[in-house]
Amino acid sequence: MAQSRMGSTALGITVLGIAVVLLLALFSIRIVGVGEVGVIHTFGVVDTNPRQPGLTFKAPWAALETMSVRTQQFTMGSVAEEQSLVAGDTVRTLTSEGLTVGLDLTVWFALQPDRAPIVFSTIGPDYRGIIIRPAIRNAIRDVVAQYTAEALYTEGRENVGVQIQDQLISDLNPRGVTIERVLLRDVALPPLIQQAIETKIAAEQAIQERRFRVEEATEEANRRVEEATGIRDAQELINSTLTPEYLQFLYIESLREQKAGNVIYVPVNPGTGLPGCVNAGQKGGAASP
Repeated sequence: MAQSRMGSTALGITVLGIAVVLLLALFSIRIVGVGEVGVIHTFGVVDTNPRQPGLTFKAPWAALETMSVRTQQFTMGSVAEEQSLVAGDTVRTLTSEGLTVGLDLTVWFALQPDRAPIVFSTIGPDYRGIIIRPAIRNAIRDVVAQYTAEALYTEGRENVGVQIQDQLISDLNPRGVTIERVLLRDVALPPLIQQAIETKIAAEQAIQERRFRVEEATEEANRRVEEATGIRDAQELINSTLTPEYLQFLYIESLREQKAGNVIYVPVNPGTGLPGCVNAGQKGGAASP
């Protein structure tokens, strides 16, 4: 009977031990998902070593927070087209001449995996709203203030996106956030200003078209002058080199090239027996009928 009690006690201890082990495993084993890193903190102390995706172990009394390190987007615009977009969140700012314009843009960013514990401890999980959104608004205001409304609407638009991206990289990279790209989607100008700019652009294009037509006409006129000059010079050269002997040679050659059976009447000079055209080429002579 004593052995039976000892056996029951041993069995109870074994079962209790297994239960404790299972309980510890339940609170100690965690899974970090794909595209995430784990941050462990214990009684207010954050472990600076981020946990990589997969199984990870921690103390039962420690807490594990997961943070995404995938590419995310933050869109600011006037129309709620995407989940991350807040309707009416267009940034209104002033240009260099004091006009109010609105910008719609999207920023691609990602949390730096090795800086996740620092971001969690110094900023918190909501780092998007705490540092990213204000940094974007500030960068937009700083950059747009360097441009005129016309430049924002035309050639300066691409430069604005590049400068905003450079400023965001400078502001957020040291805070543990990598800025991948800034997409400037739209620049909203006051209707009257936009109409005036479009009218000006259309007028400049019309002026350029007229200037092109004038240049084209000038080139054509120059071409015709050069062509006429060439013809004149050629005629002067031919006239200066024509001799009666050469004309007679051309006459004989032309007769040789005629087909057999053709009858050709050529007026000749009775005195010389040469065609009248040859006699006309002689100095002081005239063509004989």
